[in-house]
Amino acid sequence: MGTSRLGLGGRRGVIAGAMIAVAGATSLTGCGSAGGATSTMTNTAAQQHAQVVRKSASAMTPAEIDRFERAFSYAVGKGYFDAFSDEHLNHMRNRQHGFELTATAPPQALAGETPAWGYRLLPWHRSFILEGEQMLRAALRERDRTEGRDPREADSLFIPYWDAAHDQGLPAWVVAFQPQGGTALVPEGLPKGNPEYGKPVGSRYDIRFGRWPGGDVAYQRLPQPAQVSAILAHGDFLGFYGAIDAQPTIVQSAIPAAQQALETLERRFPGNADVATVASVATAATSGTAVPPTDVDTELKVIDAIMAVGYLATSEAARPHPDQEVIGAVQTMGTAVIAPPHVVLHLWAGGVEPGNPEVRGTVSYFNELAVDPVFWMLHTELDRWWYTWEQTHTGLPPLSGEDAQFQPLTSQEGAWYGGGRAYSLGDLAPTSTLPYRYAAIFTE
Repeated sequence: MGTSRLGLGGRRGVIAGAMIAVAGATSLTGCGSAGGATSTMTNTAAQQHAQVVRKSASAMTPAEIDRFERAFSYAVGKGYFDAFSDEHLNHMRNRQHGFELTATAPPQALAGETPAWGYRLLPWHRSFILEGEQMLRAALRERDRTEGRDPREADSLFIPYWDAAHDQGLPAWVVAFQPQGGTALVPEGLPKGNPEYGKPVGSRYDIRFGRWPGGDVAYQRLPQPAQVSAILAHGDFLGFYGAIDAQPTIVQSAIPAAQQALETLERRFPGNADVATVASVATAATSGTAVPPTDVDTELKVIDAIMAVGYLATSEAARPHPDQEVIGAVQTMGTAVIAPPHVVLHLWAGGVEPGNPEVRGTVSYFNELAVDPVFWMLHTELDRWWYTWEQTHTGLPPLSGEDAQFQPLTSQEGAWYGGGRAYSLGDLAPTSTLPYRYAAIFTE
């Protein structure tokens, strides 16, 4: 599959920032805090439901876990998350990512059409989580009525956050909770090793739930508390967003080892175009002659090459007798860059199927991830970071017009649970308008 994109334009922070460990950090455009009028919520979920407190998944009580699991497993089994997965895949309607990952092996990057697609990431997912919580409460009430339970317990249901930086893993109950059911749309580019390979694109299939946290040797490091604190220290929204989704941290002390690792990979994979691309970027960066790409196709070529080099280790680890030199070289190369946490959380949590690197975990497939509670927990954590940042900053995403409007589910899709509403940016920020709060803001 050739270089792909959702559309052209504006993703300099994503791709230039991903130019491997030795390329150096490229700052996002240094704009000041974006202003924006705050609208008042009227006839919204904030009025329909009393404010709930979202807790860490690792701090939930047995009763809270039981309530969440019964609601979530019931909703998955009933197919209630199918519309959520479909909408998450529908990037042309929702425009909610600066870039997306394909279902290919190795994955490739699809860039958003405009910078606004990236700036919509946090507010769009905030509205998506609100819809998800509202749906889960309706599902639990429905289940409770059929089982003779008190449906009022649903009023206390919340989606927890995954405090990955402090937990450094998934809580045990989350690891064990793997709900079954749901369907998804066949995406483009499935590799031959995927069970859905060969089915018509756009047709529906039954989801095979998979989750192998930390199982991809190319993505084994979760964000650290200090990294999150550095993200929260950004004074303007663009810097804050970029550090979550686009801008890696370069570890200068690890660059020499990364260069040696690339030399090993060039020796082991002579003629490999992806290794050559990454090595050329490294050489230019260390010689002081690096020039940022001026077109999206070149940018995507670089980030795709980086993921392809990572996949060399992923596929090697699946062999009966993996070559540790290859795996070690790729991992050493990766020590020089601390990747943005958004994609890392998806790929670390999902992992890859043991013995079959062409199948990733459910949470890393954009067309089916809504059936994995980890998707909701990791995005609730990203929302908690934004919520924390908002306590001391007034900047808003630089969005206007249609870009500042969000309707993750249509009114028809959400009618059965009383959702599917439209949200303005003013409905979603500042935090005083929200129907929830967090048990704790992020602290290192």
